[in-house]
Amino acid sequence: MKETVLIIDMLNMYVRNFSAFAITNDDGELVSGIYGSLASIRSSIEKHKPDHVIIAWEGEQSAERRRKTLTTYKEGRKFVGLNRKYFEYSEEDERDSFRRQLLLLKDCLDNLPVTQLAIKYLEADDVIAYLCKKVLKNGYDKIVLSNDKDYFQLVDESTTIFRPVKTKDNPNGEYVDMEWMTNNEKCYPYNYILVKALAGCTSDKIPGIEGVGEKSVKNDFPFLEEHVEYGVDAIIDHAKKNVKKYKKYEKYIVNETLLRDNETLVQLVDPDISLKSVDTIYNIVETGSPKFNPYKFRLKLMSEGISPSNIDNWIGTFATIKQTRITLKDGGSV
Repeated sequence: MKETVLIIDMLNMYVRNFSAFAITNDDGELVSGIYGSLASIRSSIEKHKPDHVIIAWEGEQSAERRRKTLTTYKEGRKFVGLNRKYFEYSEEDERDSFRRQLLLLKDCLDNLPVTQLAIKYLEADDVIAYLCKKVLKNGYDKIVLSNDKDYFQLVDESTTIFRPVKTKDNPNGEYVDMEWMTNNEKCYPYNYILVKALAGCTSDKIPGIEGVGEKSVKNDFPFLEEHVEYGVDAIIDHAKKNVKKYKKYEKYIVNETLLRDNETLVQLVDPDISLKSVDTIYNIVETGSPKFNPYKFRLKLMSEGISPSNIDNWIGTFATIKQTRITLKDGGSV
């Protein structure tokens, strides 16, 4: 039986918890980010029962690589502050709390049996993609924990995305696998790259073709649902064949350059990363042997006035993670 690796987009999880909950420590200081994140990790471990846990962070200067293609990439992203329903803090205090809790969370994770990855110049999604498609390609089932739909393109027979979003059909979150993509997105996972390239991404400041959304892309290019990996050429060829009959295809043809640039920006399946970064990822995964130090973990929480009433249950959950390095089946693939 394959072992399971839970891979967490940590900043994505941290931001959700920081902004959503009204939690303070024994001294009245905000701890919603760290407390909520640790509670979410624990809950995820109990839900998915992984053998290993990998935490992926944004690396230093992580947006610079894509800004060589699009200078405005992620430019001016708004700070995700606190839920005003619960808090009344100045933005400066919010930012200070955000940074303080983030550093504390990283310190706490150092004492848990997890592997942390933060690679300079790489975004978390690049690291996660490389783990799924290269490093852990053989011999492991992967569960990627994130709300970010960009990860849909990584879905395959051994890679599932878990989105902790509450819907009417899935009040406890939803698993995005091959069947889910067919039934709900009407798109083969790999081809989701083209959907994003055409529609753009508002949060990352990636402009799509004007008037084009994900729904219209799938309607105009129904072949994206086929279990075939398509590229930009297929989009342009289909548009040229149909433009005389349907004028709507003209906008795709005249925006070919934009489409090709966007494909470079949004695709994760074959990340263009340096050999140095590749070596760093492999070295951390291959040589790392996560150790659990419950005593230091408790002390770290206590030093910040955080004392969960069920801390023993937390410790018991984290202890279920294997404290051994991940053995790369067949040496992985570069």
